[in-house]
Amino acid sequence: MRTRSIARAAAAAALATFVASCGSSAAVPAGSTTSGAPALRGANGGHPIAAWMRRGSASENLLYTTGHTPSQGYEVYVLTYPQGQLVGAIDAPAEGLCADTAGNVYVLYRNAATEYAHGGTQPLRTVRIPGAETENCAVDPTTGNLAVTFLCPPCGYQNLAIFPPGSGEPTRYQAPLAYGVTYDNLGNLFLDYDTGSGTEMAELPSGSSQFITISLDKGVGEVGSIQWDGKYVTVQNLRPPVTISRISINGSTGTIVSQSKFGPYMRYASYSWLAGDGTVTFPFARHGDQTNQLGIWKYPKGKYPAHRIKNFGDGGTGFGAVTVSLAPSSLHSRR
Repeated sequence: MRTRSIARAAAAAALATFVASCGSSAAVPAGSTTSGAPALRGANGGHPIAAWMRRGSASENLLYTTGHTPSQGYEVYVLTYPQGQLVGAIDAPAEGLCADTAGNVYVLYRNAATEYAHGGTQPLRTVRIPGAETENCAVDPTTGNLAVTFLCPPCGYQNLAIFPPGSGEPTRYQAPLAYGVTYDNLGNLFLDYDTGSGTEMAELPSGSSQFITISLDKGVGEVGSIQWDGKYVTVQNLRPPVTISRISINGSTGTIVSQSKFGPYMRYASYSWLAGDGTVTFPFARHGDQTNQLGIWKYPKGKYPAHRIKNFGDGGTGFGAVTVSLAPSSLHSRR
């Protein structure tokens, strides 16, 4: 998922300090680490390079995160999950990320969403929304449909596109503001947004073309990611106290049944990603709005992170959007 408004500015500020040190595909043998690896030159203003992935990485759980430097532009970096060892990079600019239940990763940039296989560096397919700036994405576990929220002034207030598997022609919707997007296990789609006076959600029931507006019994602060945790739809608050609220939905009413709190030392957090393995990860800042650390927490326990990633390679690190792609063996073991 990606950030928005203040969140987007925060990630940009953090990522402006990002100095990545990665390796090229030809230069990184199996089992090697990133220390001493040649610098990766990037997609937006750096020297051309080939994407790379350490041999055998496709058998591991992987964390994908966006990064940026003035010389290299945007890249997608791939780390082992939850250890945080850099094992690859995709030479593609990116602002948003999501993953499906098969481990495929979707990279959002400008008007496009590009799909990569777990541990892969070559695109499987790219779909586009002409004139749009893509925001967040989610994949329906029941159909494989890809939902993308977007900004598009010339689109006549449309801001949600749903692409069937293998198709570049989406069904477009005019949805309420459409910040984050998620599906539950039954294929119902949910959005979260801030009305200015409180937090609301919207549901597009599976098989329907009409949204249901859902009012929460209380606000959650500055709205962040929305995700399905296996039992509840969850909504994240980006400002301290950073929380993830679990919400029971009955018709047009949403009731917060419990909250996980994270920190307590965080000043700001970016959009979180629930990996489906009892963990949640998101970039955060200890000072100001610069999300230059990455935390991995037990979920729903919260509190202090089980893992914290500040730097990799030999440079200072800034983090933007994140997603987790579980290895096929991990996916099978959870069924």
